[in-house]
Amino acid sequence: MKNQGLYIKSILKERGITIQELANHLEMSRVTLGQRLKEEVYPNTDEKIKIIEYLKMTPEEIASLNSMGGNAVDLGAFEEDQVSELVEISPGRYRMKVELVPIYAQAGYLTEYADPHYLEELPVHYFTTNQPAKGKYRAFEVYGDSMDNGDIAEAIPSGIIVVGREVGRQHWKSKLHNHKWKNWVFVHRTEGIIVKQIAHQDLETGDITLHSLNPDKDKYPDFVINLNDVAQIYNVIKREID
Repeated sequence: MKNQGLYIKSILKERGITIQELANHLEMSRVTLGQRLKEEVYPNTDEKIKIIEYLKMTPEEIASLNSMGGNAVDLGAFEEDQVSELVEISPGRYRMKVELVPIYAQAGYLTEYADPHYLEELPVHYFTTNQPAKGKYRAFEVYGDSMDNGDIAEAIPSGIIVVGREVGRQHWKSKLHNHKWKNWVFVHRTEGIIVKQIAHQDLETGDITLHSLNPDKDKYPDFVINLNDVAQIYNVIKREID
């Protein structure tokens, strides 16, 4: 039988999260958590669910964890994290429904993003995916040509819609996975909604250097923001190219 503790530690490493950070989230000592992770089967189901939520484990990762024995964790326990609508349109293909933040609504979004009544008034956007992953998703209409380099394979021109998965604030102190996700949406408290790539991260200061794809660096130079000035972060999972 594979070891659940080792599997959890492997995901911690992949996410760039330390055992101490997970222990702090679980409100236990690092030594206690270390003992838990030495077990073949993680001994506490409630703690296991908290770990799954903290690590934002995918359904496939949860299934792998369940296959290692012990009390299986029901995916239904995470229904509150699912998007508002999910429909299987063909075997292995799903249609997901998310709120769309168009250009005209972005100023209001900066102050109302947490208001459910405001979100209900936003238009909706549908996109297709290969798997019904849990998480909070939102679509944004891009404004400006800072991310347009003329390459259809990667450009994000003005007017295009990008779909992002929100990165929980508890993960911000760890390294954002820019090796896995090229493009990001930052909801900045003063600069608005910023779509950029990450050039550098300083984990100690919280400074992030953002990079534009547009080759005109006189007009679009790299610049630094601080996480203290950020309300939300999304990793872009899809560009909607017409």
